[in-house]
Amino acid sequence: MSSLRFPKAVAALAAAAAIALTVSGCSSTDDTDTSTDSGGDARERVSLNVGYIDTSINGVGVIAAANELDLWAEYGIDVVLTPFTNGPTQIQAMQAGQIDVGYIGGGAAWLPATGQATVIAPSEISLGDVVLARPGIGVEDPADLKGQKVGVPEGGSAEMILALALASADLTLDDIEKVVLDPPNVVSAYVGGQIDVAAIFSPLSAQIMESVPETITVAKNEDFPDTAFLGAWVASNDAVAEKSDGVQRFLELYTEVNDFRIEDTDQVVEWASVESGAPVDQLAQQASVSLWTPSEEILANNEDGTTFDQFESLEDVFVATGRMDEVNDPATFVNIDLFAAAMAARS
Repeated sequence: MSSLRFPKAVAALAAAAAIALTVSGCSSTDDTDTSTDSGGDARERVSLNVGYIDTSINGVGVIAAANELDLWAEYGIDVVLTPFTNGPTQIQAMQAGQIDVGYIGGGAAWLPATGQATVIAPSEISLGDVVLARPGIGVEDPADLKGQKVGVPEGGSAEMILALALASADLTLDDIEKVVLDPPNVVSAYVGGQIDVAAIFSPLSAQIMESVPETITVAKNEDFPDTAFLGAWVASNDAVAEKSDGVQRFLELYTEVNDFRIEDTDQVVEWASVESGAPVDQLAQQASVSLWTPSEEILANNEDGTTFDQFESLEDVFVATGRMDEVNDPATFVNIDLFAAAMAARS
């Protein structure tokens, strides 16, 4: 899916997706078709273009479950689904007007934080980001990272966990030799001995541990409980303004799927594997390091400010890595009203 890096290619893919990926049973051409809300009132169908990461259990898992449970029809959504390989290309597609809603991991949260999209629902807290060191080189804790050559993908959660590890030892990225590599190349460079330290995320971290079993975990997400690597479902700013009913319908569907995946993770992993072609064990490993919050708890977190605090802590890391110049008020890019309306509609 590398062709999605540029808006023109995104448009071409989305056009193909409109033909190939319109969900059966959810895409009636009869605009008079309706669904029914919790009060029994008829609701006109809405159209929505939805993107997702097809190799992520947090992306394709939601889509696969919605398909299998026939929820698009239940919530009156005529949906066009478009798979992507990462979060930033979905933001590009939103800005090109090709998708309305999409999923991004925590490493891409700086994009909505800088006004390029709107967060509509937290997805998962990632526990799969690590800094790993080859045994025998004398690196066992973050202070030992000074002067080391560290392989890291740029601009995502691996860079973030590295920055947090360094900060915990009063170091910065300037105190290491940062080697920017694509994620798979981090694995091959580490296993092949070209680098001794790797900052990486699941499931690639598991590949390293399998290949070099004595690898030392220098830092991990759990070491930084005040900074949640929070993935999210986001909507284009235009969709929030012009398709609020459709975005709310998606959130109604999402809250149902979210609670279902917590209750029956194995089933969602199986469905996601069939949908995407990704191996079951890879998706199951991702699920094992993804902390999903029940929808009622997300609502409570939105209401008491916890969600805003979580995104602000992420912004602090983005400032440290140079992705952002300053921390912006999360209330300017996190919409909690649509989630509240979705929960109320389902009650």
